[in-house]
Amino acid sequence: MRILYAINSGERGGAEEHTLNLVEGMCGRGHEVYVWCPEGPMVEEFRKAGAFVVTIKIGLDIDPSYILALTKFLREKKIEILHAHELKAVTNAMLAGFLAGTKVRVSHTHTPISEWQVSSIKKLINKPYSVLVNLFATREIALTLSRKRVKIAEGIRESKLEVIPNAIKVKTFTISDEQKESFRAEILQRYDIPQNAYVLGNLGRLSAEKGLPVLIDGFAKFLEYPGIEKDLTYLIIEGKGELHEKLKTQIEEKGLTANVVIPGVRYSDEDKIKLLSTFDVFVFPSLAEGFGIVPIEAMAMGVPVICSDLEVLQEVGGSVVMIFETGNAENLAEKVFNLYSKRDRLDNIKEEGRKRVEQLYMMETFVNNYENLYFELLEARS
Repeated sequence: MRILYAINSGERGGAEEHTLNLVEGMCGRGHEVYVWCPEGPMVEEFRKAGAFVVTIKIGLDIDPSYILALTKFLREKKIEILHAHELKAVTNAMLAGFLAGTKVRVSHTHTPISEWQVSSIKKLINKPYSVLVNLFATREIALTLSRKRVKIAEGIRESKLEVIPNAIKVKTFTISDEQKESFRAEILQRYDIPQNAYVLGNLGRLSAEKGLPVLIDGFAKFLEYPGIEKDLTYLIIEGKGELHEKLKTQIEEKGLTANVVIPGVRYSDEDKIKLLSTFDVFVFPSLAEGFGIVPIEAMAMGVPVICSDLEVLQEVGGSVVMIFETGNAENLAEKVFNLYSKRDRLDNIKEEGRKRVEQLYMMETFVNNYENLYFELLEARS
């Protein structure tokens, strides 16, 4: 198959990693793969995976120059499968694919638009998305059944929707206890944290939908619980984003500068493993999610996970994760204390987390699902 993936970001993030997994999987199975995306660190990753990359950024919400260029490219390369990710890329790529007569056009907005942390006016402006998908997409992807229900409520026809969960490379997150201890010691030394500290952690973009102010407030309240040694309790928030300075200010105002590490820079894949090895608990306080891949990675590493009670996170994590009321810092602090109080008796939770990932979120299954979908849609249009 000749496949083209379109995404309007070259930075690291959930949708970008998802696209990379697709590129690696399809190239690994001998398909001819192209990627259209802006400049950024993911460009080299796509190329290393075997894709031919065109670096281009979409300007306007509907960008005539992009649409014309992509239409021409789709025709010249005889692309059979066009798969676009997130709103801008989907809008422009679906129009280009229709004009080019591309047989299969797959769209995927990872987090449903109605759950975005933006004003109601902006959501209204984006409402035509469902009309565009119904008219021009062959299929729209939903990462879970709950995401499918939300997308139906947004106006996308059920017949257009295909549920395919995300996945991770489980082997990457399977390391020895000795290696974990070494990585933990390295990270604690890097941030001048005592080796016997209790460490909460979060990884991801520093953006509004991630709920990080709630995490900081919840951590402050947790430190007030009886028996907590403040000088041996830390929170590490790793990632890059527009809220970095605002979060630093919040940390200072709460008097937590000595207890919270927030570098505000992008972490590497190598550091992700080291950081997950360091965390006693992984906290994921998101206000909106399409899936929640990092909690799955934490589970694969045997790290206990606390998530906000979004339907999608409960669906993905099942009974293995501990949930708290979304946006409720007091409830979060209570759940953290619950795990802290039984920190020496969590082996069963850790093992169940690993098992759930191995049963549901293996990369081989993920690639199979997409390859089968592509073949099925192509055959239906032959």
